[in-house]
Amino acid sequence: MVVVVNAKYTRGPAYLWQTSYPNGSIAIQGLSEEGEPLFVATVALDELPPEGCVFLKGWSENTGIPEALEAAGIVKRTGRTIPTGYCAAQEARLLVEL
Repeated sequence: MVVVVNAKYTRGPAYLWQTSYPNGSIAIQGLSEEGEPLFVATVALDELPPEGCVFLKGWSENTGIPEALEAAGIVKRTGRTIPTGYCAAQEARLLVEL
């Protein structure tokens, strides 16, 4: 699935790829048209997200990625945040299968 991203360090089309982390939670990666990694939208934490949800990274190089995924209809943020040291991951319900 292709989405147009307008985030801090990523602008333009991104091909979304879904896979899994070793703990079983969903991982979402954005790739360029050439297949080069642009961003990893998710993060694996000690706590597993609820069924059908992911934890999104919205800090540092991922500033704007959660908002872009929500605007594209990929996820719906729940409003719940999970502390991850100095930052907080955003819980989001995955709306489509990638």
